[in-house]
This record gives sequence, C-alpha cells and structure tokens, in this order.
Amino acid sequence: MNNPRMQTSCFINTIKTTNAQLINNMIKPLYKYLAININTKLIMLLAIILFQSCKTQQLLTKTSLPKVENQLKGELDYANGGFELVQWQNSGDEITLGRIDETGEIHFSLPEYDIKALGKNHMPNHFESGFNMLRCKGRGDFDMVGNPKFKTPYDDVYSQLYAPMYIKKYGVNIAYISPVSDEKMLLKESWDKVIGNKYYWMYIDRALDYKATCIRESFKSTEHEIERSADIQLKKGWNFIKANLVEIQNYGEKNEHTMAKTFLYTLSSPESKDVKWYLTRVMDDEKILAAKKEYGLTPITKEQFEKWAPNTLGDLSIETKEYGIPAKGQTNKNNIHLSYVNETQKREIDLYVVDCSKSPVDLEMVDFAYAMENDGKEEKDIKPYITQYNEAENVTMLLYKVGDSMFVEASAVNINGEDLWVYIEKLNVEKLLK
Repeated sequence: MNNPRMQTSCFINTIKTTNAQLINNMIKPLYKYLAININTKLIMLLAIILFQSCKTQQLLTKTSLPKVENQLKGELDYANGGFELVQWQNSGDEITLGRIDETGEIHFSLPEYDIKALGKNHMPNHFESGFNMLRCKGRGDFDMVGNPKFKTPYDDVYSQLYAPMYIKKYGVNIAYISPVSDEKMLLKESWDKVIGNKYYWMYIDRALDYKATCIRESFKSTEHEIERSADIQLKKGWNFIKANLVEIQNYGEKNEHTMAKTFLYTLSSPESKDVKWYLTRVMDDEKILAAKKEYGLTPITKEQFEKWAPNTLGDLSIETKEYGIPAKGQTNKNNIHLSYVNETQKREIDLYVVDCSKSPVDLEMVDFAYAMENDGKEEKDIKPYITQYNEAENVTMLLYKVGDSMFVEASAVNINGEDLWVYIEKLNVEKLLK
C-alpha cells in the first residue's frame, strides 16, 4: 500500500523542483541579460578610458618633445628638413643621435653600443674629466694633459661626453645645437659669467653613483678658486647631465672682472622646461649650397672606377687595382686604389682616386691644404696640384682636386713633383666626371 505521506513528500519535492526550475528558468535569462549589459557597459567604459589615455599619452608625447628656440633663415631654416644630429665616438667613427624635424622638434634616437670595444687609445681621457674634476687640490699629482698619476676608483670606467651635437645636411656639418637655460651663456665672453645651466649627453659603460667635490685654482687668477661638486646616480648608457653655474665671483685690481665660483653637476632630462635648445651656424649659405650641389651628384660606381682604370701609365705597368679600401687615416670607401711600377728604373706610383659626391666633408682637408699652399701667391703662380717631397725616404707626394667632388692622392718613389704631375695628367681622371 502506498504511503500517502511519502507521495506528498514526493509531490512537494516535485513542486519544489518544478518551482526551482521555473525560477531558475526565469532568472537565468534575466541574469544573462544583466551580465551582457553590465559587461557591455564595462567594455565601453574601459574603451573610453583607454581612448582618453591614448589621447592623453599622445598629447604628452607631442608636447614633451624638446624644440629649437631660434629659427634661422636660409639654408639653416629647420623648416627645410633634413637636419641630422651627429657626433663622433672615441674611435673617430660618426654616430647619429637623432634629428630635427620640419617643425623644429628634436627627436633623439640614442643608440646603445659597446664603448669598451672602442678602447681609449684614440681619445684617452679620464671619467672625471667629463666634470672638469681633475687637478684638484690635495688629491695628488697629474700629468701634462691632466690625467691623475695615482689610482682612482674610476680608472677602468669607459665614458664619453657628446657636446655639442652637430647638424649634418648634404654630408657636411652646417651648424651645432646647444642646450642651455639662458641664451646669454652661449656668448664666448660670458660663458662662465652667467648663472644658469649647460647640458650635455654622456655615455657610460656601467651604472655608477658619483659624488665628489673638487677645488682648484682658477687659471684667470691664482688668488681665486673654483669649486665643482657632483651628486649623480648615473645609469648604464645615456645620461643627460646638467652643469649648473651656481655662484660667480669678482676678481682684478678693482674686482672689475667676473668668473665662475661654484658648479654643481646633477642629472636632468632633455624634456625639462628649463632646457632651451639653440642653433649656431658653422657654415654660411654659400658653402652649404656648394655642398648641396656636390651631394646631388651621382656617385661613381665600382664598375665605372674599374672600367676607367688604365693598365699602364706611361712607362709604368699596373700592379694593384682594388676598390673600396680607404687610404690610411680616411674612411671614404668610394675610391679606387692603384699602383704602377717600372721595375727596371725602380720607379713606383701608389695612388687613390676618391669620390666625395656623397661625403663633401672629405674635401674640407683638401681645400684647407690648397688654401695653405697658395696663401699669398699670385694667380699665375698657383698650380692645379700640391706636392711635397720627403727627402729621407725619397718619396714625392701629390694632392690633386678634381672638379668639385673628387681628389687624387699619390705618392711616388724616384719621381720628382713635376714628373709625377705628368703621370697624373695621363690618368685623365676627369673622364670619370663625364
């Protein structure tokens, strides 16, 4: 016989289950609806926040870029574009530090590199020389160039200052840019007389806490001293240094002259509002336009060089013909190296023909040599070439500028200057320019 209590219990449980299912079926869609709407609203809210954050970040990035204070006219107007920031490493190799765009904003692209691999042979210097903290009173003896003769904690530190930064365009340095707090500090006669800050980049091979003070006699007056202090937490790589002239002092019989008294070195940022960036011209427009003309020339190719190079030069036969190997002390690889010999007469010519169409700066030393050679000469006495004789080695050297973009550098054994010029004329280097 069935137990009615049990059936009721089952029925009640069935009702409970049914009600629970009904409630559950009613709540689930509602919960899902609410969840979807809440999630949608949250996503929309997050999107708005992210959008505003991106806009804010873009605005900060845009407004935080340093900008040139002075807009020069002519070829040095940054609105013309093409301004590259360069300097030179201790090895002598050029390094690009950034650019200036057409609005005058400065974009840094500071490369990381192995400064230790460059060594210290090319430009030996001590870390503390970057802060002018050498020859300090009570710290020992120094050599002629200011390096300490005693051990310091910084003897194995590799560092380099990059000041100023040069503006390169058309393959030449047309200006430089200086970061200061006051434009008056750029005047030669007042660089150490105006209270304010100068700034520069430094690259270092390690993180280093540098805290030191140096007191030394002023070279302007032995009765006065200059104090320099540093309190810097340098990081490995690039650091933007602030050299703050804190205090000045007077000297002279009537204290009529002014000079620096106290400097403080700390870290700063190129985006700081205190930093003002000023362009200074190093080349006039006429020279810049000449460089522009040369830079627009089409470089001579390896094939053109090799096709042109003669196998004989008068009574001399070719012995060496190689492309792209710079002469000692040069870096321009767009050249051809030729050597000609006459074994019977023991005569020899070794020469380089160098194309500077994309590197006009390489012609600066050639132009300087011509200017020195011909200074004070009348036009009728000026030759198209320059020669020099080394009597000890019986070697004649010749330099010849070809057009506006090339030069020949030659050395000869048992051949005098005039005869060497005859050989160079037979090369017909001008044919490469046609």
